[in-house]
Amino acid sequence: MTSLFRAAYKPVLIFVALLFLLAGCMQQASQQEEFQLPISINEAMASLINHSADPIWVAAWKNPRSDEDWRELEHLARQLQVGGALITIPGTGPVDTMWTGRAEWIEYAEELSAAAGRAVNAARSRDVELIARAGDEIVEVCESCHIDFKPDLPTMNIYGELSPLPSDK
Repeated sequence: MTSLFRAAYKPVLIFVALLFLLAGCMQQASQQEEFQLPISINEAMASLINHSADPIWVAAWKNPRSDEDWRELEHLARQLQVGGALITIPGTGPVDTMWTGRAEWIEYAEELSAAAGRAVNAARSRDVELIARAGDEIVEVCESCHIDFKPDLPTMNIYGELSPLPSDK
């Protein structure tokens, strides 16, 4: 009788377990969709991305001179790498959800993180040529993304500054 009891209720128990599993997955997906940065993506870009990227491409014409300079570049490159991943999450800005919902946006963010990863490696190896290449890649990704998504006012004057140029030496 107990084996007959188990045979009859086994499908019911499996069904109930699957329902709980499905409910848990749906709740987790719902929580992920609701996650939002506490600031706009534009603010994240102006305060984190620009702040981290600028010294990396400046290193091409103003070479790091000390271990401290290289460590700072590595630290900033790591911040930029994380920043690329961070801007795939919508924030409080009026177009953030639209941006993060487009495949091209995600691709640019991933390219930024990858280029920043190469900058981390360049800084670790203390290689000026590699840091310059990584900086060029970062500039290319940023400019391409801005052309596609935000051609006017790159920082929207949040901090009143634009990225440095070689003539700013």
